[in-house]
Amino acid sequence: MLLRYLAIAVIGLLMAVPLLFMLSGSLKSAAEVSQFPPSLLPSVPIWQNFADAWEFLTPRVVVNSFIFAFGVILVQLAISIPAAFALAKIPFRWTGLILGVLIIPHFVPGNLSLIPLYVITNELGLLNTYAGMILPIGGQCAFAVLLFRQFFVTLPKGLTDAARLDGAGWFRVLTSITMPLAGPAMATYCSVTFLTAWNMYIWPLLAAPDPAHRVLNVALAPLASGSNVQISPAVALAGAVIAMLPVLLVFVVSQKWYVKGVAGTGID
Repeated sequence: MLLRYLAIAVIGLLMAVPLLFMLSGSLKSAAEVSQFPPSLLPSVPIWQNFADAWEFLTPRVVVNSFIFAFGVILVQLAISIPAAFALAKIPFRWTGLILGVLIIPHFVPGNLSLIPLYVITNELGLLNTYAGMILPIGGQCAFAVLLFRQFFVTLPKGLTDAARLDGAGWFRVLTSITMPLAGPAMATYCSVTFLTAWNMYIWPLLAAPDPAHRVLNVALAPLASGSNVQISPAVALAGAVIAMLPVLLVFVVSQKWYVKGVAGTGID
């Protein structure tokens, strides 16, 4: 048992080293960041790095990132939950065929769809718009449909049957019975989707490269590549810390939902 905990602590520390280096480097001077061997802590914390990083990133970039992430979540939920409910609770002939089609996207590398998505977005005149950033990613919800469908299948059939006997329509059954019970599954999926959308770089760069719609990862890319020589490496690390904070906050808040999701039940 002691060896197990020791191994977990060592692995956790190794995984945390890059984050600790980023946090420590964000408070150093440019000379301290570049020195070798590197120091563990800054000699004098320089909080101005965060002010400079915020000025470089601008609040508009942060707002764009939130709009993109939450937009993707809303679109995927709006599509996947009704589709999953229909596949799980409303009997019709082609359920098996539809489920088979939904499995296919999981075998297609995501990069293969970038060019077709870009061409379609361009033809629709949606480049450099929020809709052009959000809709193509929001529509990629095959996994969400399968996930929520599996959850809805596990709900007792008597719940929906009783509601139907009382005269409730399928939409009322979905909104009043199944969705409240799916709270843990929805919260878990939303947190994972937020992390995925927040960390996206290629598609936001292709769909909206203009400064008015730029997201955090696109704004941070010149700092990571070193092409912006006016910005200190310490300021670049401070910008990375700023970009990491929402992700860290979402992960901390959603931990309990991960536990409920792993437990495999949405009924308390």
